[in-house]
Amino acid sequence: MISSRLLRAALAAALFAVTLVSASVRPALAAGEYLDVTISSVSTATIDLTDPDQVITLKGTVTNVSTVPIRFANVHFWRSPTPLASSAAVTAALEAPPAGERLNQSEDNYFTISQEDEFGPGERVDFTVSGTVAQLTDEGTPLTATDVVYLIGVQVRGLPNDATGRSVVGRDAIAMAATGQSVESSSVVLLTATPTWTTDGTFIDDSLEDELGGRLETLLGSASRTDVVTALDPALYDAAQKMSGTHTVGEDEESGSGVALRWVRRVDELIAAGSVWRLPYGNPDLVRAAASGALAPTLEAAASATPEALLGLPSVAVLTAGADESMLADLSDIDTVIVDGGSGSQAGAPNVIMAASQAELGGLEEGVQLARQVADDLVADRTPLYLISTAAEARRDAELDHLRTRTVPTTMPQSALVWPTDTTVAAWSDVADALHDARGNAGLIGDLSGTEPAGIDSLFATAFSADFATQADALAWTRTNAPERVSNDAVTLRAAASFVMGSRTNTFPATLTNTLAVPVTVDVRFTSDSPQRIRVPDLAGVTVQPGEALTLEVVPEASSNGVSLVHAQVTSTGGVPIGAPVTIEITATNFGRVGWIIIVVSGAVVLGGTAWRIRTVRRERARAESEGVQP
Repeated sequence: MISSRLLRAALAAALFAVTLVSASVRPALAAGEYLDVTISSVSTATIDLTDPDQVITLKGTVTNVSTVPIRFANVHFWRSPTPLASSAAVTAALEAPPAGERLNQSEDNYFTISQEDEFGPGERVDFTVSGTVAQLTDEGTPLTATDVVYLIGVQVRGLPNDATGRSVVGRDAIAMAATGQSVESSSVVLLTATPTWTTDGTFIDDSLEDELGGRLETLLGSASRTDVVTALDPALYDAAQKMSGTHTVGEDEESGSGVALRWVRRVDELIAAGSVWRLPYGNPDLVRAAASGALAPTLEAAASATPEALLGLPSVAVLTAGADESMLADLSDIDTVIVDGGSGSQAGAPNVIMAASQAELGGLEEGVQLARQVADDLVADRTPLYLISTAAEARRDAELDHLRTRTVPTTMPQSALVWPTDTTVAAWSDVADALHDARGNAGLIGDLSGTEPAGIDSLFATAFSADFATQADALAWTRTNAPERVSNDAVTLRAAASFVMGSRTNTFPATLTNTLAVPVTVDVRFTSDSPQRIRVPDLAGVTVQPGEALTLEVVPEASSNGVSLVHAQVTSTGGVPIGAPVTIEITATNFGRVGWIIIVVSGAVVLGGTAWRIRTVRRERARAESEGVQP
């Protein structure tokens, strides 16, 4: 198997880049064609050329998309005898199917749509045609090569009313592997979900429980197979753990979920088996984070938010549209980087493995997807890696199991990296701006309270989650989980507008009020317009409880008489101003000297008045004695 794959790789090397250009699911109507033909199912995923009795049955629909009626229309089983040995050859053949050959040996080989009656505009009909391996190997140009891909399909021949003869008026083809051996491929199951949990451990709604019992349960079943690797978002695991115990949904407290408990236990079994790789916490879209100028803080936050119990797991990141080689230097701390939609592999720091794009495969009719995937795997230049994130992808991957050998994803053998052709991704600038504001508020709250708000790392890691469908969804979640905005009047200072000092130092009161829901520690800094005359020492490390109005003692110091404006500013301990400054007019008078003057003058007046009164009394007594009158 390996040697034949390497041989095919050598043959396809020159054309390899073509495989990255997505072919249309079906070629557009060719010139002269009138009908839209769709093969919806094929009865077998492979052609076994050693079994002449094998029957290949094609079912589908034919629709007259023209305005021309068609008579004598028949659907014929068709095949191209050209063996295709590379992905590039398959892509090119499907884009422009060759003339090929129709089978005409039995009635099963064709389906009659119309004879003399017309197949009119807009009409649609279902068809079924079959062919056997014996017919494919005996009639016309036989199919003889094995371990290659052939085109199998249908051609519709008919007589349009605007033509003079019968011709091919519609066609469709699918790629099928002619092989009797199993193909090789690897699978990585992504266990991620749109965040409906909050950074404080509560839940917005019950939708995660539905996911755990639905899509995520299906994916977990897919992940439980041998040699399948699971890429786990630690944020999802953390949320499921919380949901398995008593938890809050909206405003309501709910008992633990048995669905979540079972899911967590099954993940724990996979971890114990060594088949789980750890995604960055929150499953951030690292390409979009980089485009938004937020890659470094996103990676840092994801590392800090990851639960300690998961830190020992191998780390992995999945890059999607817009990824390019320039990002690898920033991802050197990650063990493995998987790039969706490219090809090749490279060992290093990090290891890089390209995952096969499933965009075209997913656009095919479900009944032909398996055959196409086997064909793609057979002619791939190296073992393909498939990312599985939906229930449909899990089912298709499970159907492939009996036709393939699963292998653990590896960089070996190494091959040149071919990056996705889509190198652009829209930045989420609104999310980046919201995170910038959140970081400022978190830092200020940390300055004020001594501790940053809980969940800030989870916020920064999850805001760019690849599971958000739109920037609007991501922005709404980010704003819901961002820390409380610190308003300009969160902590206020009130004091009298003026104060008169009667001595060199005095004390006057001021009130500091905390309107936040957490205790804060702040400084009050005073700036005097005339510090040589009056200064006020700063108040450092003042702690105010939530909702408290704390009375402070402000102690100004005067060096001389006069008036000075003093500006009081509340700041965080880190020096960030909070609110507007309060201006206080302070007047200093040298009350000690003036007081003594008043006392001396008052004493002199008292003594003078007393002496004058004594003298007056003596005069009155002397006059009375001389007149013989008693006073």
